[in-house]
Amino acid sequence: MSGYPTLLNPMSDSQSNRGNDAGRIAPLSITFQDKKFTWPHQYITGLELKKLFGMKPEQQLYLSLVDPWDDVLVADDESINLARPGTEKFYIRQPLEFRLEDDKHTWDKPFITGAELRKLGGVDEGDEIWLSVARPHDDELVVDANRVDLTRAGLERFYVVKLEVVIRINNVEFKIKRGAYTVAQLKKIGNVKASDEMDALEGHNLTPLDDAATVVIKGGEQFIAHVRDGSSS
Repeated sequence: MSGYPTLLNPMSDSQSNRGNDAGRIAPLSITFQDKKFTWPHQYITGLELKKLFGMKPEQQLYLSLVDPWDDVLVADDESINLARPGTEKFYIRQPLEFRLEDDKHTWDKPFITGAELRKLGGVDEGDEIWLSVARPHDDELVVDANRVDLTRAGLERFYVVKLEVVIRINNVEFKIKRGAYTVAQLKKIGNVKASDEMDALEGHNLTPLDDAATVVIKGGEQFIAHVRDGSSS
């Protein structure tokens, strides 16, 4: 926001500490996650802060500002003036939880991309990742380049739509697209005679299916076809 004094400037380590090594200033206090630290120079870079706080290089560090200004993300090569009035306060955002399919994950950044979700969940290329949205709104397709805000209220839930799944007909595997199929269509896929009867196998139970019935294929379904009772082979 305009009018607020500049806090961050690209500056090398040698520039940030120039003139302070002679001990002309007392150690300056800073806090990180409510823990107190001191620094012997007027300036400190984002990378130096991470080393001082024992952070991982990939973690994101934030500088807390008073309202109405937004907190600042501190880049590794940016330098902060610690001699301003008050104590500078730094923090990392707490890991954010979300669900991908049935698994709960945590993420230490406010946003996650579709590509990061795909890698984290081991989602095959070509399969789709969707963000579940409360009705009456439609769910959102998350492509690899999309960023999803994980800081919104509630737990974000993602699910995977496999464009092709495997079913079994008479113990033979067939790869088909997810969706609704009539039993007659499944017979053609499985090279089953139109006159034969097809049953859905669920556990150890067989459920007869009418040829005009519709089956929603999600993957993993099994079917058994046989000559209808009272018919000759």
